[in-house]
Amino acid sequence: MKIIVSVFLLLCLFSCDILPTSAPIYRRIPAGSSFPAANSERSEFENLMAKDQINKKKTNAEVLTYLLNDPDPAELYTAIVIENTSGCNIILRLTGSASTPDYDLPIAGNSKNQFVIEKGNYSLRSTLCGATYRAEKRVTEPLILKLSAG
Repeated sequence: MKIIVSVFLLLCLFSCDILPTSAPIYRRIPAGSSFPAANSERSEFENLMAKDQINKKKTNAEVLTYLLNDPDPAELYTAIVIENTSGCNIILRLTGSASTPDYDLPIAGNSKNQFVIEKGNYSLRSTLCGATYRAEKRVTEPLILKLSAG
């Protein structure tokens, strides 16, 4: 845990510049809407990764804040850090309850990615190198998740 926090702190310190004000949007496109370009999983992953890079420095700083501070029950958001130890790119889909939004979170193969999400109950699912991952999580404080194939 301390290694992860140290890495994020270093990332934040060495990548400080003016941060844009708008946050990336990871929410799922509603059913019945048209998806730009091809509807393949690969283009979806590439589109999500492009959105993920918008304001990434601000997101990294927010994640660090959540990881370094004690969880505040009154706070509406928290951090989620996902490590993908497989060689496959994945999209982790978080389906929230009626009061929480849905998220599609891209994580490149053999890497980590971090996000800020609303606290709440989520159904997590993904396909990892052909294997299916499913879990139910109540996210009320920072979550660190490690996914691997095999």
